[in-house]
Amino acid sequence: MKIEKEVIGKIQKDYLFLVGKVKINAEYFIDKIKEDIKSSKNNYATNVVGLMTDWRYFCSDKEFMKIIYPVLDKVDKHKFIRPYELSLAWGIAEGFGGRTIEHAHTPSVISGVLYLNDHHQDLIFPDINEKITPEEGKIVMFSSELKHSCDRNITEKVKYAIAFNFNEVFQY
Repeated sequence: MKIEKEVIGKIQKDYLFLVGKVKINAEYFIDKIKEDIKSSKNNYATNVVGLMTDWRYFCSDKEFMKIIYPVLDKVDKHKFIRPYELSLAWGIAEGFGGRTIEHAHTPSVISGVLYLNDHHQDLIFPDINEKITPEEGKIVMFSSELKHSCDRNITEKVKYAIAFNFNEVFQY
């Protein structure tokens, strides 16, 4: 093959970054996370260096969906967001020494996290210079290609959250 032209560059792209607060029954979700992490194969095996439920653990949880649906109504107003469906929703528990290694959630289109308790361990988005401090009921939705991480938890207090991804639905 003879290459006639090769271009490597960067383009600007629309992205979503939404932060809000919702009412939640934190105890309900934390109890569910504590139950599943006892037998989870994901503990300390992913970008979450901590305890983690099964990837789809909250995908069919009606209490979770009651929280997510009103937020999705807001997301749907942005025309650049492609059609999507919930593909993964997992619980996390990051105790002493726990952290989240920098990563993105591609090929998903929208990702997010719902915090179940107040905590000092910020969620850091280096590409857009944003930091989110976890608070009970705080929800963050973002375009999946945005890299994010959390530094190590240096306290005994455990951070509880539900992370989730929406994948594109192809319409033919």
